[in-house]
Amino acid sequence: MTQLLISVKNVEESLIARYADVDVIDLKNPAAGALGALDTDTVSKIIQEVKGSALISATVGEGHESVDALVADIKLYADLGVDVVKMSVSDLFSEENFFTEMLQLTTQGIKLVAVFFADKTFDSSLIAELQKSGFYGAMLDTQVKQHSLLEVQSIGALNGFVDLCKKHHLISGLAGSVNKSHLIALLDLAPTFIGLRGGVCEKNNRVSALSSSMVVEVKELLLNYNSSKGFRVESEVLDLHI
Repeated sequence: MTQLLISVKNVEESLIARYADVDVIDLKNPAAGALGALDTDTVSKIIQEVKGSALISATVGEGHESVDALVADIKLYADLGVDVVKMSVSDLFSEENFFTEMLQLTTQGIKLVAVFFADKTFDSSLIAELQKSGFYGAMLDTQVKQHSLLEVQSIGALNGFVDLCKKHHLISGLAGSVNKSHLIALLDLAPTFIGLRGGVCEKNNRVSALSSSMVVEVKELLLNYNSSKGFRVESEVLDLHI
């Protein structure tokens, strides 16, 4: 059963996501890029408001200069109470100590998700490395938000990504300027979750405010789809695992 991830930038938006029974409330700063990190004060306030009502993920931002700097931020956000920490796939993944450091984090119970940019070259061999180092999952997102995921990747390629994640026991996520018109095509691929931000914002602008009615509409569409496929819809928070 595919679940819904909605990215939020403040407490007010996190409450919209909670009241819509969103499965994953994702914390990011859309004004700071595709994976811009929210400041720690805002993250703490959101966690106080919505912890326990949904899985909480958060990005640690992009452009870390070293593996040590990335590890420090991962620990910082995990210590704040974030359930899943997201990071972009970058040149740091080729550093000699990268996966060793990540394994140390995952063995401490920190859930990590690697975000591949769909509008860049995708190194599929990294999926096996993610599994070996205990990553929780992987997702595809777009770095350039003027193009949707379905404009930069074919359905066949997206299906291959989801299948590869399943093969390596990782949760899979699909996101990137996704709106409700894309949902059925993506749902048919059966990723673990689909992520939206701009597609549920006022004027479809990812830096604008989240629209409560649009979030509710997308959640209902997803519930109806899952129900039509015979999935049992739970009222409580679902644990994302495969």
